[in-house]
Amino acid sequence: MHANRQAIVPQDVVKQFKQDLAQRGYSARTIEVYATAVSSFLKAVPNPASPTPDDADKYIRGILEGTSKGGASQSSVGIAASAIKLLFKHQFGKPLELSVELKRRARPMPSILSREEIQKIVSITRNVSHRLIFQLMYSSGLKLDELLGLQVKDVDIEGKKLTIRGNAKSGRKAKSQRETILSDKIGPMLHAFVSDRNPEDYVFPGIEGGPMTPRAVQKAFKQALKKADIKRKASCNSLRHSFAVHLLQKGTDIKHVRRLLGHARTETTSIYKRLVTEEKVAIKSPLDL
Repeated sequence: MHANRQAIVPQDVVKQFKQDLAQRGYSARTIEVYATAVSSFLKAVPNPASPTPDDADKYIRGILEGTSKGGASQSSVGIAASAIKLLFKHQFGKPLELSVELKRRARPMPSILSREEIQKIVSITRNVSHRLIFQLMYSSGLKLDELLGLQVKDVDIEGKKLTIRGNAKSGRKAKSQRETILSDKIGPMLHAFVSDRNPEDYVFPGIEGGPMTPRAVQKAFKQALKKADIKRKASCNSLRHSFAVHLLQKGTDIKHVRRLLGHARTETTSIYKRLVTEEKVAIKSPLDL
């Protein structure tokens, strides 16, 4: 009977853990990854109904040892630690401080494209939707999932702004929302693109009625890089990185750039600061500079 209880409890806890993360606005992808990590942890402890900080330390230490021997990746250690901390905090009501020292991976420097390279990418892109996507990602500082999640109601041509809504399916927390700038040059083109659409329609619809797929855009961007003869490693999100760097280069305060990008902390935005030299000008979309 006791053995059966041990087998059942982890699933009950994991189910409750997943429900809690969903209520807190975590993406479906993150919920599944964290739930898998928590499930593995609970199966490895003596009493899954009431794990202790020592259990957590021992478990994380075991993963670290596996990493040093070529087993688990460094990222899996971080995921497990984050998931277990959330479990202790929200399911068991006791914040967890791990005594095991976790090494933080150095964040790679983002790939930045010059204004000339971006202009070349746009000019050689014949597909109207793809061209507008590249221009919007650069001129408004959008991630690919944010761009694809845009609906007609999120576009304010007169106010020269876009509303970015959290989308759990796209990987962003459902509760997050912000506004960012809309370029003077892009506004008229975007207006013509959506003027006959319904407010709930996606700005860039896919074949099956939902939004265009990330793969379609990534493929188009890769082709554009090749046609533009740009050899450096870059992705669609390099357009967003370039937005941030070019604004900072023109002297826009980092607090404004952080707000436009939707970063919770200025420290996250500061990575771009290393790549710039400042000149003071008024805040505008980099496409209009």
